[in-house]
Amino acid sequence: MPCLEVFVMDTTQKTPSPRSAPNTGARRAAWRILQREGRRLEETPLRTLLENPGRPAQLRLEAAGLIADFSKQRIDDAVIDALIGVANSARLPEARQYMLSGGIANPTEGRQVLHTALRGLEGDPNAAQLARAERQRIVDLARRFRQGELRGHSGQPLTTLVCIGIGGSDLGPRLVCDALAQPGGPDVRFVANVDPADLARNLVGLDPATTAFLVVSKTFTTRETLANAEAALHWLIHAGIPREAALRQFIGVTAHPEAAERYGVPATQILRFWDWVGGRYSLWSAAGVSIAIACGPEVFEQLLDGARAMDEHFQSAPFKSNLPVWLGLISIWNRDILDCTSQAIIPYSERLRLLPNYLQQLIMESNGKSARVNGSHLGLLSSPVIWGVSGTNAQHSFFQQLHQGPDTVPVDFIIARKADPATLGGPDDQRHQILVANCLAQSAALALGKPLPDEASGEDWHKAFPGNRPSTLILLPAIDARSVGALLAAYEHATFVASVILGINAFDQFGVEYGKVMAKSVESALAGGDASALDPSTRALLGYFRG
Repeated sequence: MPCLEVFVMDTTQKTPSPRSAPNTGARRAAWRILQREGRRLEETPLRTLLENPGRPAQLRLEAAGLIADFSKQRIDDAVIDALIGVANSARLPEARQYMLSGGIANPTEGRQVLHTALRGLEGDPNAAQLARAERQRIVDLARRFRQGELRGHSGQPLTTLVCIGIGGSDLGPRLVCDALAQPGGPDVRFVANVDPADLARNLVGLDPATTAFLVVSKTFTTRETLANAEAALHWLIHAGIPREAALRQFIGVTAHPEAAERYGVPATQILRFWDWVGGRYSLWSAAGVSIAIACGPEVFEQLLDGARAMDEHFQSAPFKSNLPVWLGLISIWNRDILDCTSQAIIPYSERLRLLPNYLQQLIMESNGKSARVNGSHLGLLSSPVIWGVSGTNAQHSFFQQLHQGPDTVPVDFIIARKADPATLGGPDDQRHQILVANCLAQSAALALGKPLPDEASGEDWHKAFPGNRPSTLILLPAIDARSVGALLAAYEHATFVASVILGINAFDQFGVEYGKVMAKSVESALAGGDASALDPSTRALLGYFRG
């Protein structure tokens, strides 16, 4: 168990918040209790905990149509009580309400955090009104595109949409479109990497006369996104479309519509979101117009409805029965008490294959930090490393290490109760049953293990499994818009819960911004500029590219 430094969550922000006046004594006491519970359970394996027949019912929560089973986590009632004690000592109830009602929950940037308003949660009246009006514009534009009313230079309907963005502007919409798009809809593709190969491979087979480009950038100055947009524009011009006409095949999504208009995007094709929408939460905003186009406006609305149902549960459910709160508390338990350095996300659904990519940004960009809200050093373990791929593929790659490797890696298993109705296996198709069997078997095997050999017997360790490896199983009724919306919102709120308990700001990302600043200096040097400020290693490496 790591050594924890109990900390103070005061802030230097001018706007008061629930974090500005903590009860430090209560927090220290709550953490001591939690550490004591960790020591108590050190010698109690999951196999023993699972002997309690009432355990599954006691450690199962339901919310917004989802069921989360925590019975294979290394916890018991006393641990849950201790975790809730830590949450209360961190003033999580007040912090939750402060964020949802429009307080300055991002103090380092002086911003509200109101992506929940995009989903219809009535926390801040002004934000909710703005979100409703823009949602109608999103739906209207999507319907026009799907009905062939948006036309290119030749007068033909635009039938393909290439979405250009990066980070939150790309990962969320890409995930949802991949999960929910059905055959027969518009062809929607995604480009994020500034590597020229990404755009090039997505343009293969496309007709410039019928291709539209969606450019998503909060500032409309993102270097990688604008570079790809320029290349896309050149592709249209190279096909014989005049520049002004080519720009009429562009749609812009930004918090600065004037910048998109200066770029040349028609004002009627510029959709807006606001500074109170963080990039990794932007799929619920106008950035989600790609979802409305690919899957249909009604699917986009259902996605928002599912997320709002989880918002309402998170806002009102007691901590003892609050699914996102438990997800956040368990992450703290596994990271800070059990010292688990990473967490695997394994969706047993090919439609959710991009979920680990999405959650990498959501969790690690939010909580992968070493500073408290007030700017002092954290002194705690923050975000685990998030990774994973879809099951059953994962079983034939890295599950060997999950079962028998030296490190304990908690796993979130995610699966749907119902098979995908779009599959073509016929009435006797057993594949979903095989999928479910594998998911349940893997979680059981990780928890129970297999008895270790008696060294005196002469047996070797090749087929020994230590077990005692925790997992959570999240059950969706189906892979549909409401369930996916609820699932993503649950992880969002869980990430916020963990940030409050750790005492960090989940909504800034200075590490991302520092890398961009460095890239500008290197790019200038590559073009022949002064490289003297760069370190010797980087200066030497520049020689390989300048020749």
